[in-house]
Amino acid sequence: MQKLKYALAPSLGLLIALPIFALFIYFIAQDEFSVANFRVPELLLYVKNTLFVLLGAAFLVLLLGISTAFMSARFEYTGSPFFSLAFVLPLAFPAYIIGYTYVGFFEFHGILSTLLGVPKFKLDILNIYGVIAILSFAMFPYVYILARVSFASISSTVVELVSLKQLSPLKAFWSVYLPLAYPAIFAGLVLSLMEVLSDYGTVTYFGVDTFSVGIFKSWFGYGNLKEAINLSMMLLVVVFVLMFGEARLRAKFRFISSTHSAKKAAKIKLKGWRNVVIFMLSLLIATVTLFIPLGVLLYWFYLDYHTLEWETLGYLYRTLSLNGISSLFIITLAFMMVYASRFYPSRWGVLSQKLSMLGYSIPGAIVGIGILLLTNFIDQSLGKVVLGGSFVALVFAYLTRYFAASIGSVENGFSKIDKSIDDATKVFGTDEFERIFRVYLPLMRPYLLSGFLILYIDLAKELPATLLLRPFNYDTIAIRIYELASNEILYKSAFPSLLLVGTTAIAVLLLNSKFVRGRR
Repeated sequence: MQKLKYALAPSLGLLIALPIFALFIYFIAQDEFSVANFRVPELLLYVKNTLFVLLGAAFLVLLLGISTAFMSARFEYTGSPFFSLAFVLPLAFPAYIIGYTYVGFFEFHGILSTLLGVPKFKLDILNIYGVIAILSFAMFPYVYILARVSFASISSTVVELVSLKQLSPLKAFWSVYLPLAYPAIFAGLVLSLMEVLSDYGTVTYFGVDTFSVGIFKSWFGYGNLKEAINLSMMLLVVVFVLMFGEARLRAKFRFISSTHSAKKAAKIKLKGWRNVVIFMLSLLIATVTLFIPLGVLLYWFYLDYHTLEWETLGYLYRTLSLNGISSLFIITLAFMMVYASRFYPSRWGVLSQKLSMLGYSIPGAIVGIGILLLTNFIDQSLGKVVLGGSFVALVFAYLTRYFAASIGSVENGFSKIDKSIDDATKVFGTDEFERIFRVYLPLMRPYLLSGFLILYIDLAKELPATLLLRPFNYDTIAIRIYELASNEILYKSAFPSLLLVGTTAIAVLLLNSKFVRGRR
């Protein structure tokens, strides 16, 4: 029994990373990676578009994320508490929904042309530049959230030194405050770019062929699994380069903890023209990233009010059920792994835990291909379809893709529990199950809730893996939105989009509420 406990964490880690291993094993076994196996013009297009989108999104995400984080963390100005929340809420919007709303906003006889009184006015954003803008609006909160914490943690000592040196505000920002936040900024940027690489709904609607689109085309369009796997492996190389680069940069810009003391620097209260400038800048960013997408959805909902498809509530129920069960399952496994690693540590446990976190860095399309390889192999071995097109396969994909999103919160929670509590429960001879349910689960409740909410937000917005693996005729609300938009019935997508965004927004608000943060 004791040996089984020590084997729990390594086994879970290997199981979670299994789809990624399946890809590598199949790739090596086939030994058919050659340029001759690709449609070269399309391959070059995937490479060019993917790199251009990555670079463009990186620039805009950094610009929006850093500016909003610094304003929110360092200044008090008119509406600053509201804007601090408004900069987080775009996280509730899947990128493809923001894309649909902007297409509708700028089209002929769209909202903007109506407001301007020019019916024939149209701004064409269905191009790679539109993709970059949309993905940046959706992803900048990753940088904002992490950088805001870093800027807010700057000690009063650092601010006093800046004052003594008589540095200008601009020079102080570039030479002192910004470098202190580099690790957080780089971490947020990598998260953003991983989501950019994973995006399928936005790029396919805007007609921009990236690697994610190429994987789907190869598998569904041409029925060429080998090409899809080869493209997945090439995309994996890009992912690992990003991860390696982020790790090197984080190591290079590591700062001693004395710069973040218990005594934090007070916020600067802005008055006069400075208050007006920062307020207008915040309003502009909140308008393009939140108010316009939300306003367009509400306008479309108003137009469609009398012909609403009430079966959409069925899609919502499916989504809530699937995501709720999946999130609960994943957070439970995360608790089991961290608990086992704490009380039954081993080298293999540490290694497998790191392997289990790889999925978060890999686009959903790649994870989906890995799951397909596994399910096909098992079904062929059994001589009948058991896992293919099942909920098991879909939940497994969610587990591999988003396990890392939950385990961070669980690890953080366990790190706050003093080792003396472990010793005390052992001394008093408490049964292990009793110890878990009466001691650790109550102490871990806010952290488990945080992990659950993070998982729900991610799963609700997931599209590529769900498209690949969902059971036949089983549509989630995200898939219904994608189908309506693909058929150019944009106004009809408002009702399901508002339902999806509403549920994720509630999760985002709870995640940022005192109920969760305060208890932690």
